[in-house]
Amino acid sequence: MNTKQDGSSEIRTLLYELEEGLYGLIKREHYEIRDELSQMGSVVSDAIKTLVKSLNNLSVQLKEQNKLIEDIALMGDALGIEKQQEYRALSKMIDQDISAVVRSFQFEDIVQQLVSHCRTRSDGLEQLFERLNQDVSKLKNATHDESGKILSAMQVDVAKVRKQLEKENPVKQTSMGAGGIELF
Repeated sequence: MNTKQDGSSEIRTLLYELEEGLYGLIKREHYEIRDELSQMGSVVSDAIKTLVKSLNNLSVQLKEQNKLIEDIALMGDALGIEKQQEYRALSKMIDQDISAVVRSFQFEDIVQQLVSHCRTRSDGLEQLFERLNQDVSKLKNATHDESGKILSAMQVDVAKVRKQLEKENPVKQTSMGAGGIELF
């Protein structure tokens, strides 16, 4: 009889450890996914702000550029050199704003990478819960020895998934202010 109580105690301990492991995993994943969604929100927000600012700047700069072109045409060579320098400086500012606009349009790729990473994490948890559900069903008809093995395997599965989910988020960018541009 004492052996049966020891076995029940062992199974109970394994169940409590499994529960603690699952609780820790779920809690950590909740925070990780929340942080990644927050990162997505920051990237999208920053991209939109950059687009609005850059497009507003472009609008003003293009009006100034058109005015300079008119002035250069009316002034001739003597005063036109100074206006041509202003024109070049303004053209450079326009190029910088166009680069910012193009870079901001690339936020879709960054967001897709973040979404994919969150989806992978979520799918990993879903698959874990499906396996655990199947294992719990096996426990219903298992002998004492089988129960211990099933519970130990469940703990190993939880630990394995935890390790897989600890992989770092591949997306480091949190704003649209850095990085190069590449036309599509």
